[in-house]
Amino acid sequence: MQGERAVQPTRLWILRHGRSTLNDAQTFQGCGPESELTAEGVHSAECAGARLACEGLDAVYTSPLRRAVQTVELVRGALQQGERVPAPEVAEALRETELPGWEGLTYAEVRERYPEQLRQFHESPGNFSLRDVEGKERWPVLEMEQRVHRFLSRLLSTQAGRNILLVTHGGPARIVLLAALRLSIRSFNTLQISHGGLSCVTAHSWPDRLHLDVLNEMSHIEAKLPKLKDGKDGLRLLLVASADERVRVEEEETLAQMIERLPIHRALAAGQEGVTAAMRLLRYRRRSTIETCTEAGLRGAIERQLSRQRPNEVVNLLITGRGEVLREVVQRSMRWDGLETPPSLGPCQGLSVVHLPRTAAHPVLQAVNTFQASRCLAGDVA
Repeated sequence: MQGERAVQPTRLWILRHGRSTLNDAQTFQGCGPESELTAEGVHSAECAGARLACEGLDAVYTSPLRRAVQTVELVRGALQQGERVPAPEVAEALRETELPGWEGLTYAEVRERYPEQLRQFHESPGNFSLRDVEGKERWPVLEMEQRVHRFLSRLLSTQAGRNILLVTHGGPARIVLLAALRLSIRSFNTLQISHGGLSCVTAHSWPDRLHLDVLNEMSHIEAKLPKLKDGKDGLRLLLVASADERVRVEEEETLAQMIERLPIHRALAAGQEGVTAAMRLLRYRRRSTIETCTEAGLRGAIERQLSRQRPNEVVNLLITGRGEVLREVVQRSMRWDGLETPPSLGPCQGLSVVHLPRTAAHPVLQAVNTFQASRCLAGDVA
């Protein structure tokens, strides 16, 4: 109705804590042995705070675990230059996956002692179970999903229309992002959340009206690309949409400078708009060869590259084209096109990354809509 005020969506910023000492020790942390941020972890937390300073945060929630609390303190320190710094509230629901019997063990020790459970964790997280110290069977990922969903339901009903920061861990962050994509727990290990990585979700209501705006933004810590998560080989698709009139000069320049520093092995442009975008993005790279194909032929070109992949080889393939076309590439590459209700992704903006490992059971979505230099992560500043 005329004169009726539009309801503002809730914006959820999801920050994974900085790298910790037990991360460096290749140890399962869960909710057990406490670890502290490394120098790298401290740096990424400070950078995340500086990145969020312009966002006008209304509320901050943190996991109670030390590495998350340290991260939120550093974020708030970087936010002190702003007008207002919300005091963080501790949310038990944001703690990491509970892993009884594994916490404090190295990755190698778990592989040796619990090979079947580890396989189940990677391939069927919803069926993954462990026994606690009392011998009771636990389902760590399912239990975490339930507590995070309860938290989100309460949060979105009481904090509607606000900008909220959640400082948490890889597990709970994936649960939030799966909800935004309307994916089940089966896809738990297909999303990558890097230490210090920022993601953003716009929410109108729980649970049906959530939208993923950004996944795993790393530009604030000058990271070029997320580290490979599973299978240190295969094909990595670097997807950059052709610019439209909304894209500002600074954003294109940031992407061109970033791509200049990346190890790009091949460039593939779909359609004339893709060719134009590739020429602009590769303007600082000498002797770059741009291969072309039609939009309809893009799928076949990617499949031919996959067929040429060799063991222990990673090939970074830059693909440019219209945002709608690249969105379809993400859907197919992640095997979402066969789902009854595929995730709702808008047109690609900035840089999105899909890793197709040769030696792992599933693809990994490493980033969505990152390196948008002149924008707030979830939309234009206006």
